[in-house]
Amino acid sequence: MAELHGQLGRVLAGLVLLALLVGCLLVAGATSDELLESEHPNQMDVRQDRTAYVGEQVVIGGFVVETDPVVVATLASGHGRFTLVDVDDRMIDADEPLEVNDRVNAFGTLEDESTLVVERAVTRESADAGYLYGVSVVGGLWIVGRLVQQWRFDPTALAFVPRRSASDSRPSDGRSSDVHHAHNTGDDGDHRG
Repeated sequence: MAELHGQLGRVLAGLVLLALLVGCLLVAGATSDELLESEHPNQMDVRQDRTAYVGEQVVIGGFVVETDPVVVATLASGHGRFTLVDVDDRMIDADEPLEVNDRVNAFGTLEDESTLVVERAVTRESADAGYLYGVSVVGGLWIVGRLVQQWRFDPTALAFVPRRSASDSRPSDGRSSDVHHAHNTGDDGDHRG
């Protein structure tokens, strides 16, 4: 019974570690800068009552839907729009102006219900996110492939065990492989002339 508890503990520990890995990929892979770690109100707070945040510092994140002036939509439907003043001049990690569909997070003062005067901004292009997830998928598939090649699940032990290779299938009677080979060929290994 103690062995079953140990195996159950290993399975639960594996599931917890897998959940932590997936959580870290989603959380760390989605953040683009310290702007997201700010204690300032964000677009979710501001959308609920825009007038309450006029004159305050906020963080607004969304997708660029217009470029002259730069307007972001905070909702995937294209709603929740804010105009970003001076965003192209305040970009931290980009040399080129923003383009439609770029993801941007901007920190600044909410001038009116739909205008943010930007102090700092960061961007991540859609291609960057695709590359990030693409590399992660390829790396994950490579790891799974290696796991499948070298390990197998033993349902009686409820554990992963190494697969046996061709060299592991030889009889193990305590003799070295050279002596075993000599015995099978009729040579006793004694080369007295």
